[in-house]
Amino acid sequence: MKKILIIGLVLLSIFLIYLANMDKKVYYVALGDSLEKFYLEDNEVYGYSHYIKKYLKDNDLLERYSDDFARVDMRSTDIINDINNNKKITTVKGSFNLKNALIKADLVTLNLNYNDIYSKLYDPNVIYNEIYDYIDDLAYDLDNLFKLMREYCKEDIVLVGFYNPFQEASEDVLDVFEYLNKKYRDVCLEYDVIYVDISDINYISEDSLKKIGNKVIYKMSKNLFET
Repeated sequence: MKKILIIGLVLLSIFLIYLANMDKKVYYVALGDSLEKFYLEDNEVYGYSHYIKKYLKDNDLLERYSDDFARVDMRSTDIINDINNNKKITTVKGSFNLKNALIKADLVTLNLNYNDIYSKLYDPNVIYNEIYDYIDDLAYDLDNLFKLMREYCKEDIVLVGFYNPFQEASEDVLDVFEYLNKKYRDVCLEYDVIYVDISDINYISEDSLKKIGNKVIYKMSKNLFET
């Protein structure tokens, strides 16, 4: 009987140690659009989150990584719909749904609405006053998204801002990006979301995706990336 008790205590100790180590690892969910689903020259799909995943893995901090819910044209309203519908994804590792992923997540990164705003700015007949109204609508949608996400995810959420692809941008375009990033930053503050500014980036490539990933890592809370 005594021998059984000792074996039981040993097994319990091992299990508790396992749980303690698991708690230190990061369940990482990457949401987003073309920065998360970017096609490299060899048609490989890559995103800035892959560099964050690599950092976590290299430091033995990664529990699980998923970018399965991301897609090239993702908007705030798309994620809201996916959460409300509890979108289900099936992979080689099994099936899981978005609500459960958000509940389990220690880290969620996202970037949104890039394609919409850039298509408007590239329009030769652009009316800037209308863009500002549209940005206000985007900020409203983002507010609703974070409100919903915070029902499920109580841990770290990171929003990546907008880069400026116009290398010789007019004053009007610069003002739009300044306003856009400020509106997004203000919403982040309201919901304790970490905002990452990438306005110094002018084009997207493998190098710039790595730079964005490093910016996210730098801005992350120290307790999450403590090794």
